[in-house]
Amino acid sequence: MAERRPSARAAIALVTDDFEELPCSIREYAPDGPLGWHGYDASRARAAERTGEAESVVCGTAEVEGTRAVLIAFEFGFLGGSLGERTGDRLEAAYTYAREHRLPVVPLIATGGSRMQEGMRALTQLQRVARQSVLTREAGLPQIAVLRDPTTGGGWATLGAGADVVLALPGAQVGFAGSRVRPADADPAAYTARAQVAAGAADAPWPSARFMILPMSLRGRTSR
Repeated sequence: MAERRPSARAAIALVTDDFEELPCSIREYAPDGPLGWHGYDASRARAAERTGEAESVVCGTAEVEGTRAVLIAFEFGFLGGSLGERTGDRLEAAYTYAREHRLPVVPLIATGGSRMQEGMRALTQLQRVARQSVLTREAGLPQIAVLRDPTTGGGWATLGAGADVVLALPGAQVGFAGSRVRPADADPAAYTARAQVAAGAADAPWPSARFMILPMSLRGRTSR
């Protein structure tokens, strides 16, 4: 399992070697977050120490096969790559930067979904992300998602399923319901990259040795 879950920066390194991280503002939290969830501060501190990251996504720009793009890489080791308010801040800033600079957006997704310690505040981030995706599509900029293991919950519904081109790593768990919340009689094979490709929800599998290459057909869409 560890082999299919490289860190965010390891995933980026497989795509490019000139990554430049975007600056990000730090949202101030009350103790233990917006809901005062006991132990949340300690959980975030352990996640930061374990991963070296301040949040569950790393966002920046890079040259990928000759095309400059905005990369969004999820750090699954940071609270399961979950989406909270600070994650939403980073994602919104990344999409805004992409539109301002006429760049495609490439999410390298590995997430369990919304962050339970932030409750409904976390769920509202999905609306923010979906809006950014729509604005980016309306601006004529491509979005190429790479589904890593796992891609579930709101991360699949917005960044994944909402992309123009969806590539899935073989063996990745992909589906809205994660393994802990599926019906007991659910067929696990239905929640795989292969099943999503077969159903048409993902466009193609992609070898894990190289996460993605910007499709040639999309390169001309990065400027009007």
